[in-house]
Amino acid sequence: MSLTDDEWADLDAPSSADASGPAAATSTEEPQGRGGKPRGKKRGKRKKKETPQLVFATVNEFVTDYLAPTIRRNLEGKEHAWCPSWWRHPEAVQRLTAVWRAWESLRLDAAVGMSVWWLQHCDPHLRALMDPNTGPLAACRPTKHSAYAYAPLPLEAADPSLWLSPSLSAAPTASESTEST
Repeated sequence: MSLTDDEWADLDAPSSADASGPAAATSTEEPQGRGGKPRGKKRGKRKKKETPQLVFATVNEFVTDYLAPTIRRNLEGKEHAWCPSWWRHPEAVQRLTAVWRAWESLRLDAAVGMSVWWLQHCDPHLRALMDPNTGPLAACRPTKHSAYAYAPLPLEAADPSLWLSPSLSAAPTASESTEST
């Protein structure tokens, strides 16, 4: 964290001990560093960490302005699937939102952020999205949207008592925990 000019001025300002000379210093004062400046705690107001501004306001903006122009794949064969209406596929929206959010966060890491983003986020999600056999875009073609390739996962209702374990459910609220006693 770097200090502002005002914070540096606070560090350079003479303390009451400086006004009386070095003999007036007591053991209850902060330890002195080079040039009589206090060591340890920094004086001055600390600024709250600001949340960085997003580069892209929406996942659609991220896909349209960054991802689609960046990703180049042969879509003519049967190795990759893509849908120009990717936003009609809930799984694609979820995965591309995760890729976008990870990009927004990792772009701030100048050392390895983009490498981590490509290897741990973008590549795995693109493999799943663009898989022509099992991906959510498998029924689509690069030039047109089609109905879903597969039906949603089948489900059977679970016994509600299964979810009573604290490891499988949200922590009880204060009112719920007092009702049980």
